[in-house]
Amino acid sequence: MMAFGDLIRNRFKPLAAASMMALGLISFSPKADAQSIIRDTEIELFLKTETKVILDASGLNPDQVLFLLIADNQLNAFATSRQIIGLNTGLILESETPNELFGVIAHEAGHQSAGHTVRSDEIYQAAKAPMAISLGLGIIALLAGAPDAGAGLLASSQTFGTLGALRYMQTQESAADIAGIKALERAGMSGKGMLTFFERFRNAETFSNAERYQYFRSHPLSRDRIGVLRKLVEAQPHYNAVDTPETIYQFDIMKAKLSGFLEHPIYVFQKYPESDTSYPARYARVIAWYKQTDLKKAHSELDLLLADYPDNPYLWELKGQIYFETGQIDQAIPAHQRSVELMPGAPLLQLNLGQALVAKGDRPNLEKAVFHLKESLKAESDNSFAWNLLAQAYDGQGLSGEARLAAAEAEFHRGNIQQARTFAVWSQKNLETNSPEYRRARDIVLTTSSLMGIDPVDGETPSRRK
Repeated sequence: MMAFGDLIRNRFKPLAAASMMALGLISFSPKADAQSIIRDTEIELFLKTETKVILDASGLNPDQVLFLLIADNQLNAFATSRQIIGLNTGLILESETPNELFGVIAHEAGHQSAGHTVRSDEIYQAAKAPMAISLGLGIIALLAGAPDAGAGLLASSQTFGTLGALRYMQTQESAADIAGIKALERAGMSGKGMLTFFERFRNAETFSNAERYQYFRSHPLSRDRIGVLRKLVEAQPHYNAVDTPETIYQFDIMKAKLSGFLEHPIYVFQKYPESDTSYPARYARVIAWYKQTDLKKAHSELDLLLADYPDNPYLWELKGQIYFETGQIDQAIPAHQRSVELMPGAPLLQLNLGQALVAKGDRPNLEKAVFHLKESLKAESDNSFAWNLLAQAYDGQGLSGEARLAAAEAEFHRGNIQQARTFAVWSQKNLETNSPEYRRARDIVLTTSSLMGIDPVDGETPSRRK
């Protein structure tokens, strides 16, 4: 999803300065105003698959649009000129139907297709703030060198911090409404969801809990604007179109997964009582029992789910995650291996397996870890956490040159240019001169030296050489 190849093509490079980590599945932030970006294969696939027709109808390239999932219960969404659409988990959980969520996405895509500008300078400043990243609801990783962090998580460098600075002009909002409705119509979908979503939460924001509905501070809604929107939506030929049963089912699974991981277990059990025997409810309860540290119950219920759905890679991923987080590495590896077998093209699942193999630590497993981490990096070549794990795997095999090169990649994609150059220089001393690895290290040295304004050979700036 996010492979960009060489060093200078990273479209989020101005934002790569943010440090990114989090604790376990509970979003952790070193500062109150930091944001938590979460990664999850299952949810990302749903968003990518279900919105492809909307994005295409908006005149965007669906393969170039990146969804950022932000672990925040405030109702908010945003779009940037870099083809990023951000969605707070609170907005997803508050959406009553897929069509409501798609309406918001169509509106944000309308901003992008119209080329509406954003305050990139404010975003850049926000990106400098410490930030919490949760690498997937279904991914966990021990962060080396951070014993107090416990199970820490790290995501790719194309993410950034606080985005409250985003604001649009009222005229742009109306234009995005119209563009979104037209895109939904071209996609064969109803615009009713956009209207009901805006009406429901605009009314709620008017009377109470205004702080929670942050979306309407950055996307102001007037009575006249809603009136115009209603007339436009009701006039569309696909006004009465409804979500397909399969889309509703997958939407319910996504909400159940988010609820299980992000909401208090007591609330999850109220929302999904044991009398509800649907798959989404059972899924949410397993996660809630796990979060409640009732591991016996979580394992037994998860095993029952796996008996019913043995070829579901996300259930195997969850099983591996529970084992990994509780220090049962020997049990985590085969569970993650099964998830990869069922879905080999998912980079985050490869990463899960890679980190479990690294944690095992013996040479045969480290060699396997290198393979799976490289497979993950083929799809997400700027995932700094994957590069970190690869560095550990190489170190464990005594391959210091390859390890320092992987560390250089990790630091570069974090935006730590000087550290990246240092690691790349060290790696060259332990790599064969004509090897691809040596040439890659040289490229990093040249690129980082240029960015730092220093000579790539002696490390001196022109002024110091004089």
